[in-house]
Amino acid sequence: MLFNFAVMFVILTLFFSVVIGSILGYFFSKKEFLTKFLLTFSGAFFLAIAVLEIFPEVYHTDNSFIGLFVLAGLLFQMLVESLSKGAEHGHVHFKKSSSLPAGIFWGLFLHSFFEGTPLLNQSSHHLLWAIFIHNIPVAMVLFGAVWQMKISKLSKLSLILVFALAGPMGAVVGENIPENLHQIMLAFVAGIFIHISTVILFESTASHKFKAQKILTVLLGFAVAYLIVF
Repeated sequence: MLFNFAVMFVILTLFFSVVIGSILGYFFSKKEFLTKFLLTFSGAFFLAIAVLEIFPEVYHTDNSFIGLFVLAGLLFQMLVESLSKGAEHGHVHFKKSSSLPAGIFWGLFLHSFFEGTPLLNQSSHHLLWAIFIHNIPVAMVLFGAVWQMKISKLSKLSLILVFALAGPMGAVVGENIPENLHQIMLAFVAGIFIHISTVILFESTASHKFKAQKILTVLLGFAVAYLIVF
C-alpha cells in the first residue's frame, strides 16, 4: 500500500479524534452536559450520514443479499456491547482499581477497528468526519474513566493509545481486502452505525428539559450532515 497524502490524512484524522477527545476529557470529564451534547450530536450526524449517503451506496448493487450484511453489522455491534458495556454511547464507569477491564477495551477496539475499514475505499470524507465526531465524546468518557484507575500514568496512556490506533489499523486492513468485498464491508459497518446512532438517540432521558435540548441537538446534527452531503 502506498502511504500517500490521502491515506495519511485518514489515519491522522482518526488518531487525533481520540487525542482531541482525551484532551477534552482531561479538562471536562465531569461536565456531563457537554458529553451528552457531543454524543447526541454525533449520533444524529452518524444516522444522517448513514441514511443520506451510506445506504444509497450500499444498495446500489446487484447483490440481493446485501441487506443481510447490514443486519450482521447490527448484530455484531450488539455482541460487542456485551464486552464494552455501552462505552460507544457514553455508558462506561470504571471503579478505582488496578485491574484492567479487558472486555471493555476489546469491545471498544473491535468497534473502532471495524468502523475504520471502509474509509480508504470511499470517494468522500463524509463517513470519516462522522467517525471523527463520534470518537471525540467516546474518547472523553473513556479517558475520564481510565484516568481514575489505580495504575501508572504510562499504563493509562497506553490504553488510550491502543484505542486511538484501532481505527487507523482498520482503515489500513480495509483498503487491502479484495475489491469485491468493499461493498459488503460498507454494509456491515452501516449496520454498526445504525445500532450505535439509534441507541444514542432513542435512549430515555432524565428530564423533559433535556429532552427538548436533545431534539434541538438532533436537528442540528441532521442539518449539518445534510449540508455536508448535498
